[in-house]
Amino acid sequence: MRPLSPGALSFFQSFRAARKGELHLHLEGSISTATLVRLSTRFRDPAFPSVEEVRRRRSFDGPGAFFELYRDVCRCLKSPADYADVGRDLARRLRRERIAYAEVYVSPAVIERIGLSWLEVQGALEAAFGEHEAAGAGRIVVLLDSVRQWGPEAASRVLDLHEASPWPRVAGFGLGGDETAVPAREFRRVFDRVRALSLAPLIHAGEWGGPDGVAEAVETLKPARIAHGIRAVEDDAVVRLLARRQVPLDICIASNVATKAVPDGRSHPVLRLLRSGVPVSLSTDDPGLFRTTLRGEFLRLARLGASESELRTVLAASRSGALRPFSLPGRARRSRGTSPPWPRR
Repeated sequence: MRPLSPGALSFFQSFRAARKGELHLHLEGSISTATLVRLSTRFRDPAFPSVEEVRRRRSFDGPGAFFELYRDVCRCLKSPADYADVGRDLARRLRRERIAYAEVYVSPAVIERIGLSWLEVQGALEAAFGEHEAAGAGRIVVLLDSVRQWGPEAASRVLDLHEASPWPRVAGFGLGGDETAVPAREFRRVFDRVRALSLAPLIHAGEWGGPDGVAEAVETLKPARIAHGIRAVEDDAVVRLLARRQVPLDICIASNVATKAVPDGRSHPVLRLLRSGVPVSLSTDDPGLFRTTLRGEFLRLARLGASESELRTVLAASRSGALRPFSLPGRARRSRGTSPPWPRR
């Protein structure tokens, strides 16, 4: 990677004080190493008995190893209090980095699979996130998430839970997991219902799957944003589609490199997408597992050759792509759970 240009150095001089946002964060993946080891070692045969074991498990040879690690992290969460601990881990990180706004994926499907009550976990997280906001530290918005390989039925169950007991903090619904497992078109009715519930439609695509999956997601599900989307660069027509429709990509450079979504020896394609007119924001994805920070993501972008103007454009994209305003509303307004309009492409 290149050394920082004078323009990039100027950008980073003001970065810490800037109002920053992250649009692509997963709750379980934000767990700190200390919390992960503490929660794991309660059990007779801990998956993460030491800091050294956590570090060893962070070395991936592809998506399979990453999914296995993520599954084992989730299995360490055995109570709503455990989820509150992870929520506070995330809040501390946001305060430390002076991130004013964060959209966080939370998966009721995972929570129910590990035997917990969604409503009880929701209450525990609301307390943790509410403490963060009450201190004036920034705003946290929740994105409901379903695991793609579990199919449309699991996704519908997530929406059932939300419809039965709406959480005002929720602003969107997305699909994570293995994007190659089930075609996007199989979720068409699910996403029709997402819109009917006034939630923003989001989807992970173009991380490990090819550009065809990105195009299908755009055409059939019409997402407000796409998480990752980097494989779109393999097809100029798909890049033009994203640019023409101004579909934002929430890109996570360290994550893509760690999981081999960008193979060893290849340059990350984020600049090609940005310079083709595709809206791009940067986030950390799973900062506790990838040991990255938002500043680290921008440093990676700068060392790929981004100009000061490009760095500022990407920073601004977190604000323009956000589902709710960065500023905290009053308590009464927040309790109503209203959301501003999101792009209906």
